[in-house]
Amino acid sequence: MKNKGNHILLPSLTGKGLGVGLLLLFLLAACGTQKKAVSTTPSGPIVPAAFTADNYMKTMLANRLSVKNLTAKVKVCVTMGDRSISTNGTLRMRRDDVIQISLVDPLVGIAEVGRMEFTPTNVLIIDRFNKQYIDVPYAEVSFLKRANVDFNTLQSLFWNEVFEPGKSTPSADDFMFTHQQTAVLMDYNDRVLNYHFKTTAATAQLYQTAITSPSDKTARFAFDYEAFEDFDRRPFPRSMVMSFQMGNRSASLSFELSNVRSNSDWQAHTPAPSKYKKADAEGIFRSLVK
Repeated sequence: MKNKGNHILLPSLTGKGLGVGLLLLFLLAACGTQKKAVSTTPSGPIVPAAFTADNYMKTMLANRLSVKNLTAKVKVCVTMGDRSISTNGTLRMRRDDVIQISLVDPLVGIAEVGRMEFTPTNVLIIDRFNKQYIDVPYAEVSFLKRANVDFNTLQSLFWNEVFEPGKSTPSADDFMFTHQQTAVLMDYNDRVLNYHFKTTAATAQLYQTAITSPSDKTARFAFDYEAFEDFDRRPFPRSMVMSFQMGNRSASLSFELSNVRSNSDWQAHTPAPSKYKKADAEGIFRSLVK
């Protein structure tokens, strides 16, 4: 995403750069309570009551998954221009604690090529091809800081939730609502970026989050949700697609989820490998963002 005159140079998809390329592309994608009652059913999503901003936001918050853990097998496909590559992996999430993604070698299909781990305080990226890692607070990566990316933002994207940057719980008063026939559009603007959320009017289901830059009309990041199936008595997407548009450049990163479970029997935090080299996070991001 372009921001204040900057643009992303997408990493190569070939050679040993594949591991860190996938990891960094995925990381770059991140760029960057109400009052009235709603009706419920015993085995399905909450349905909005008479439309008001307060009612609608409360419905969206009530429709969040109640499970603390989510695990899934995932097929990852990266597309940049006419090039694409796919690999498999595992997604593990523990609410308010960690988002963990493990990717395997696309040729062998077993060996872990790399791991991403996002916690409320730090970003850990392990590149097993080059035996190096990054382990830094969000604030120490200037690109993420400028894009206003924190753990709450990432968590909301992967849990299919509306978010408000800088707050753990979004407030209806801070959004502009546009009620259409079949959709409700929710917009939030801060000093740097504009956030757009598209939801279905009948069920308050989020199906797209988009982020744009008021200083660059050609830059856009979107996170689309598709193929909803029941999980925890709520619809949850089995397909998530990140897409980037930067001038005439475009890229996408898709995740196809299967075997979605609420399993809690997994190690939530990975220690940094003692025999790996700690890489310079700013140096890597400077090579991607100019």
